[in-house]
Amino acid sequence: DRPPPSGMDEEDAVSPAEAGVAALAAALTGGKHKVSSTVSLWEHYQHTRQDPQQSPQKIVLPQGTDGPLRTLFGTVWSTSASHQTVGASIADSAYGHEALPFHTDMTYYKEPPGLQIFTMIQPAVEGGESVFGDGFAIATHLHTHHPQAFDTLSNTRRTYRSIDTTTGWHLEAHGPIIQTSSSTPTTPNTIHEQLVQIRHNDLDRLPDLPPPGLTRTEENEFYENLQEAHAIWDELLGRDEFRLVMALKSGDTAVVANQRCLHARHSFRTSQDLPRSVMGCYASQEDLNSRFRMEGFHVP
Repeated sequence: DRPPPSGMDEEDAVSPAEAGVAALAAALTGGKHKVSSTVSLWEHYQHTRQDPQQSPQKIVLPQGTDGPLRTLFGTVWSTSASHQTVGASIADSAYGHEALPFHTDMTYYKEPPGLQIFTMIQPAVEGGESVFGDGFAIATHLHTHHPQAFDTLSNTRRTYRSIDTTTGWHLEAHGPIIQTSSSTPTTPNTIHEQLVQIRHNDLDRLPDLPPPGLTRTEENEFYENLQEAHAIWDELLGRDEFRLVMALKSGDTAVVANQRCLHARHSFRTSQDLPRSVMGCYASQEDLNSRFRMEGFHVP
């Protein structure tokens, strides 16, 4: 690592990897115009902990108008607790060594992040491969081959929660696993246009409750249909045809469309001297949509 910029204490220094993922979030989302004749985005985030009044020429994004999304994990986070920002939450399964099933992040946010950006700092001694899957492709397959299950998972509201008593967070949000853009029935010809978002994380999902006012028979039918649909969904998530496994090396960076793509992790073995460490951040879907529109793409 480079020494901290002039005027910064060692403990306040921003690592190259930390600045890199933050700069990438800013480059991909938010305001389009970030040109500076004096400093790059990466250099900007290397200096973000300085007093702006001491180095105004270093401010590329006035008042931090875009870049990493601030969450309970901070702005830039690390899966190594020893590298995480002081005061940021580590109440997440990512801080363990166990395998993680397919999921999308921040399902307990009303509007989950649009992008997850992360860089492998130190791979595991053994295992720890990353797995990615296109949730829209899986949902389309489900619609084609199991339309009743698709209807159930796109119309049943699930509840997701994150509680961290140490830092004082209680986050909770609701939504179906498969969100579509219209209340009209989906068809094979419109399914690609109507898919909006995948919200799935069984590790953060609360027990399902039936809608109020149902009879006992209707409640039983609700649970039977949901259990069957979720079992089909889980079976599809486990198919190799929907899974891309990658052993990320130090310096490899992945950008995940969090409202579309699922990701997972194989279990791993690590050492005290070389703990597996990933550094990353999130960017909001609104910031991403703004950039798409500025580049000429249609965003509903």
